[in-house]
Amino acid sequence: MHQKREGKWHFLKWAIPVALVLIAVWGLRITFGRPTFDADKVAQAETRMWQSYYSGDKIQLGLQLIALLRNQHSLSLWEAKEIGELLASSTMKFRSASGDYERVALPDLAKAYVLIKQATGAPFDPDKAARAELAWWVARRTPGQDSGEQVGEKIAELYAVLYGRACPAFYNAGLLRAQAAKMRDSGSRGEGADWIQIEVLLRKSYHELKKGI
Repeated sequence: MHQKREGKWHFLKWAIPVALVLIAVWGLRITFGRPTFDADKVAQAETRMWQSYYSGDKIQLGLQLIALLRNQHSLSLWEAKEIGELLASSTMKFRSASGDYERVALPDLAKAYVLIKQATGAPFDPDKAARAELAWWVARRTPGQDSGEQVGEKIAELYAVLYGRACPAFYNAGLLRAQAAKMRDSGSRGEGADWIQIEVLLRKSYHELKKGI
């Protein structure tokens, strides 16, 4: 029983970061003539994965990840696994850290972005992308820096690094996603969260991101 429980949470530890990276990668592939992404489907899938994560539903979480990979023709399962394991390591180290986040979480995060760059052929700087990613993680955890506007701006800065420019649509996308995440975190383990409204915000966020790309 203990081994089954450990296996379940090992999967959950890397599944959510994989999904978040895939969403960013689809946009990068658009820039280089790869298949476009459906903003509504991405928002729906992210909402379902958040719900599955909080409910501990490993099967549904896995199915959503597979659907994302297949429907968007993005990363292979092997690429996703490599990236996911690095992100899992980074996020778990960040979760347990009380400071010195760059030393603790940045190395694995930077390696993950190197793999993303290799998979997409995009010309972004992996180290800058990793630092921008970590910056909004830190902002969400830091009182006085954790408002939707502040976190949204950090997410927009990540998009600017990934796509090589800043634009108002990226800020709008970041703000909406930060608001969705804040709403998601209400209650204990997602209980009481307004999932319909969360999906609405994510749909708007990814339409804005698509517009900016």
